Amino acid sequence: MAAYDPASRFLQPPAVVLAAAARDRDWRSIPWLLQYLAQDDAGLRRTAVSVIDTLVASTPTSALPGLDFLVRESTWYTYHWDAIEHQWVVAQKWPPYIWALFTMHTSGYVREAALRRLVDEQPAAIALPFILLRINDWVDQVRTPAIQAARALLLPTHAGLWLSLIGLVNQVSRRKRADHAWLTDALTSVLIDPGSRDVLTAALASPDRTAARFAFRAAIQLPESDRAAYIHLALGSEDPLVRLQAAKAVCAWKGCPDRERWLLAMTRDRVMPIRRQALYAALDAPAERRRAALNAALLDRHASVRHAARFYLRNDTEAANHQPDLRSFYLSAIAHVNPSTRAAAVLGLGECGAPSDAATLASLVSQESAPVAAAAVRAVAALNREQSLDWFVDLLRDHRPAVSREAGRALAPVARTTPAEPLRRILQADQREHCRRAALRVLLRRDAHDAMVDALTAIQTGHPALVRAGTGFIRAAKPWRSANGPSPTQQATVRAIINSMDPPLPDDLRRSVCEFMGIVEG
Repeated sequence: MAAYDPASRFLQPPAVVLAAAARDRDWRSIPWLLQYLAQDDAGLRRTAVSVIDTLVASTPTSALPGLDFLVRESTWYTYHWDAIEHQWVVAQKWPPYIWALFTMHTSGYVREAALRRLVDEQPAAIALPFILLRINDWVDQVRTPAIQAARALLLPTHAGLWLSLIGLVNQVSRRKRADHAWLTDALTSVLIDPGSRDVLTAALASPDRTAARFAFRAAIQLPESDRAAYIHLALGSEDPLVRLQAAKAVCAWKGCPDRERWLLAMTRDRVMPIRRQALYAALDAPAERRRAALNAALLDRHASVRHAARFYLRNDTEAANHQPDLRSFYLSAIAHVNPSTRAAAVLGLGECGAPSDAATLASLVSQESAPVAAAAVRAVAALNREQSLDWFVDLLRDHRPAVSREAGRALAPVARTTPAEPLRRILQADQREHCRRAALRVLLRRDAHDAMVDALTAIQTGHPALVRAGTGFIRAAKPWRSANGPSPTQQATVRAIINSMDPPLPDDLRRSVCEFMGIVEG
């Protein structure tokens, strides 16, 4: 939805402006409509009240702090709103959300009166979001009643309402005008009350990640007899952060029931930090189980887990006065493990092998599936990059995008020493998009003045992905980022390409190229 634009409407009759706001139903128009609440024309004021009441009711909770700021800005469209006096406000009959809006007024007297009307006359579902905003109010006579009202609503019967506002609670708690730690502490106590257990359970399964995370932080403070059920729920959450918090709780709670089953589930989680937590927990197991867990982690798909496993294995074997033969382990794993684990074994050999293993790894590229072949390319780059440049260039033409992409990544750090002509032939003549993109990535890592030629060539291809890459390079190229200036040959080459381009290079890009290359246009 487009933002409300007052510039095109403020000269129109008020009835037209209000009708447009009612039609658009855009709560962001509220600040530009405030002036109509102070109109002497009772009919116009009633129309404005109806429209604004509906808009405030539709304002997302997450937007209320921003709305609170906007309606207090001193601008031409809030002049009449700012001038409203306390006595006049309290003498009127306002619907609930207009009273809520008045809790944001610039006058502390108006805010205090509106807050008390909300607390005394409106249900908690309407009043609580606006009460929360005022517990950080800069006027003590407003802040204190807001805190008292919030405390009065911290009951198990309102637990669901509080959880629906947890994002707003977090925003308010981070503000520093006063210490708001009591709010999260009290809300935690409400959630772990026996009368709130159904709400706590529902929150952990909620798609609202903010609510689920707060709910688990509360659940972890339950007595041990009640805690296990919530850890089980959290380990099945769709939110990776909730699962990670649960994994850490399992690791810290050594006597928890079903610990071994939970740890096994953690080793299979798709998120690396959770699998790593399972590995850390296994370090406290008996020696045989610890060794089995470390060996299994050597074949994890993420380098961080493999590195951790190798670290602890080396510590264990150093205590026994010998070193683990990790290279032999990975060579054996490549030959014997199932295909789903072979890629990890290949990467492990790249991390622990010798340059002589590069030939073994290179042979896998033509024999294995794309994930294993891509892992082999990465492993060869780790073991023998400088002696394999021609091989990587050939792999840029591989029909498997993952393999071509890894070859490009392998060449990127040595782009300046990689022959440019084979790469340019791929960029100009290959029919496969992924091959051309991989070659272009390497070319753009070369000397910036040479790379400008390739960026222009990419734009000439007309392929959207290549055009974006070339355009992005040109826009980012600045003369002060290059230690050396262009040579006359480089300038002449770029000038010739620019002049031959059809369609012509857009004017802004042309100016950027000429500025970078030091070309003076006649």
